[in-house]
Amino acid sequence: MIPKKDLARLKTRLLEERMVLLREMDKLIEESNSFGKDGTMDIGDEASELSNRQLLLSLSESEREKLLEIDKALERMAEGTYGRCAECGDPISMKRLEVKPAAMYCIACKTLLEKLKIKEFAL
Repeated sequence: MIPKKDLARLKTRLLEERMVLLREMDKLIEESNSFGKDGTMDIGDEASELSNRQLLLSLSESEREKLLEIDKALERMAEGTYGRCAECGDPISMKRLEVKPAAMYCIACKTLLEKLKIKEFAL
């Protein structure tokens, strides 16, 4: 069980990270919408714009994944399951939660899942 003061501190960090991500996503959307609005483009400009849009979309996808992780962690806090591994049910170390407050797996399970992912990718 995570002490209430630690839980409150971790929740504050998650909410702050969430706010930062939302601001970054808004900025990326604004930048993406501004491409091509500065006049006539030649074929090189169009290729560059397409590349920039793809980069922004991939960045925003990464940001969306981080946001989803944070939201899931906040849900686990509300449910009272935060700090327990979603795979084995054991407690997640406080050190791990300090580094990654949205962590949903203990180190052992996360390592195993990563190994399985690598093997699956290699097949």
